[in-house]
Parts: sequence; structure tokens; C-alpha cells
Amino acid sequence: MLRRRRTYPILVGIIIVLFTVACSGTTAIPTIDSSAADLDVATAEPTSTTESAPQDEITSSPQISPTATRTPTPEPDETPISETESVSFYIRAFNSIGRGEYVDAERTFTTVIQLEPGFARGWDGRGQALMLQGKYEEAMLDFDRAIELKPNLADAYANRSLTRMALNDTAGAGRDAKRAIELDEESVGAQIVLGRIYAQQADTDRALEWFNLAVATEPEDGSTWWWRGRFYRDVLAQGNLALDDFNRAIELEPAQAALYIDRALLYIQAQVFSDLARKDIEEAISLAQDPKLPSIIERAEDLLAILDERETAVQ
Repeated sequence: MLRRRRTYPILVGIIIVLFTVACSGTTAIPTIDSSAADLDVATAEPTSTTESAPQDEITSSPQISPTATRTPTPEPDETPISETESVSFYIRAFNSIGRGEYVDAERTFTTVIQLEPGFARGWDGRGQALMLQGKYEEAMLDFDRAIELKPNLADAYANRSLTRMALNDTAGAGRDAKRAIELDEESVGAQIVLGRIYAQQADTDRALEWFNLAVATEPEDGSTWWWRGRFYRDVLAQGNLALDDFNRAIELEPAQAALYIDRALLYIQAQVFSDLARKDIEEAISLAQDPKLPSIIERAEDLLAILDERETAVQ
């Protein structure tokens, strides 16, 4: 029988997916006043994109506080899986996600499903692989099937909430994230989704609680620091705090091109440290070559053009 994974490779991969969604159509770069941001290069290095406020609330039900005591929900026995080749395929598929090989992961999870059609985590895994390819509608169908097979599968609710965010279904994302938290208070994906939603609704105190909780739950996962860094930069305009979090994220996930783009954008917004911004952009372009990440390369080239234009104006 397979136990729930304590690591979240999906959160690293979703950086690329939601980076693409957030940056689609983005041209203007908001300015952070350098005195207000108070960036200190000696303390670190960082950057990101703002999100528009949604019109609807997370849900009409009472709000969940990250410090509230949850009512335990009985967890049914783990979905059985035979000790045969399906186990090796399942492990192989998750390893493919960790390497960023999402198409291979999708194919391997499909094999798992064919071998064990009643195995909810197989459907959830393929849903993750589809989501990371930007196939959101297809991913939703797999998460629906996983939840149908195993109604108390917290991971499926958390992953579906991330997918709903990519589809701009904020209300649905909130409902799924809350359900994931009810089932597993350490569901990092759900914590991040709730932080993002409350940030969009200008409830900054509650948003920060959720982002802080995500960092505390998975401090070795660079994506938790990255999301909080974006919040510090885009919502609270706390340049130094954002820089610290982006630096930590890059320390933990040095191969993630999107992290360098965000840190460079912070420098550009603050209108300081152009040389460091250019260095980060060039690193992002290098990392985005294999596998090819067109959205990041395009964004990096846009930022380089802005730096070139500024330097030409100064001369």
C-alpha cells in the first residue's frame, strides 16, 4: 500500500504554469519606490507579477483560520494497489514529474490507471502531469475522478484548487483548498491557494498567515518562499522581505528559471542594481533552454529590453 508523499514536486512545477498565466499579456512594470522598498544588496537579491482582485468571495461558508483547530475527518483505508508492476510505474511517473518530464509522466500514469483503474492516486497523479502541461480542463476530469474514487483524498482537492486558480475559478479554488485543509492541515498547495485568494481580496493579514504557514510546513520547498516573496513584493511592497524570500527560494531551487525572473523584476521595479537584474535575467534564459520554456524566455527578453532602454536614456 502506498502512503502519502510528504514532498510536493507539484509546487515546484506549478511555478512555471502559474508564472505563464500571470505573465500572459503583461507589458507594464509597476515601480517600487527604492526608498520605500529599502532594498539592501548586502542582505540578499529578487521579484514577480501582480494579480487582479476577484469579484467573488472564496465561499459563503465561514472562513477557516490557519490557526484554528480542525475537526478530524476519518480517513478511509488507503486505496489498495497490488504489489506488481503498477507500483514501479507509479514511482517512475512521479520521478518524471520531479525531472520536469510531464509528457512522460502523463503516459506512465496512464499505464498505472490501466493496470489499477480504481486507484485514486493514479488519477490524481495524471491530473498533476496534465496540469503542468497547461491542459487544465483534462486535469480537472482526472482530479474529479480521483475524488469520486476516494472522497477524502486531500491531495486531489489541493491539486484541483491549483488548477482552478489557473482557470481563474477563484471561488471553486477556495472551496477545494478549504476541503483539502479540513482533510490535511499540512496541505501546502491548499495553504498557498488560500494565501493567494485572501491577498486578492485585500485581506493581507489572513493572506500572510497562510503564506507563513506554508513556509513553516515545507521550509525546504523553494516554492513556498517564492509565493510569500511575491506577496511581500506585489501586495505589501516590502522589498527587503521579498528579496530575502526570493534568495531563499533560489538557494533551495537553483534550477528554476522563473525564480530569477522574479528577483530581476524586483530590482527593476526598485530601479536599483541593474547589473544584478541583468545577471538574473541571463541566468533565467540559460535555464529555460532545456527544456525549452518559451514564456520565460519571452519575459526575460522583455525585461532585457527595458534595462537596455533605461541604460540608453541615462547615457
